[in-house]
Amino acid sequence: MIVKIFGAILILLGVLILLSVFNVFDVSFGRFLGIAFAVIFAYVGISALVKKGFPNGLVSCAIATVLVLHVFGIHKFSFWEGFVVFFSVLLIEWGFFAILSHRT
Repeated sequence: MIVKIFGAILILLGVLILLSVFNVFDVSFGRFLGIAFAVIFAYVGISALVKKGFPNGLVSCAIATVLVLHVFGIHKFSFWEGFVVFFSVLLIEWGFFAILSHRT
């Protein structure tokens, strides 16, 4: 799994550098880190959703979504806004776990 993540990061880095050379996308180190972590969190979240079922991986997917929105300037989150989003998604995930684990 680590090799796949490393490979995805290398591909992402190469694509971002190419887009930067052709002035399609401005790449800074902070933006690259944001995108790289978004890819990692999305991969972990989606694989948890696929392997373990519905509520698993919601927090990782939410973190990836917040990072993508922030990096591309769609919505700039402050630290506390981001924290509240993560905490609220965590509560939702825990609620689904509580409901789905006590089915009789």
